[in-house]
Amino acid sequence: MKRKSVNTTLKIDLYSEIQKLALKVSAKKETKINANDLIEEGMELVIAKYKKQKNKPQ
Repeated sequence: MKRKSVNTTLKIDLYSEIQKLALKVSAKKETKINANDLIEEGMELVIAKYKKQKNKPQ
């Protein structure tokens, strides 16, 4: 899959937490997981959430 380089600003505390989580997940899975991987996973979850809401009958 092609990748797009972007620049954004994040809350410092939020980014610190995602970095810590990436280290924990990496140790648990015994494979390299970085903050970017988790941020992308979160983006996918948000997109799925809102697509699901859009398709819900009102």
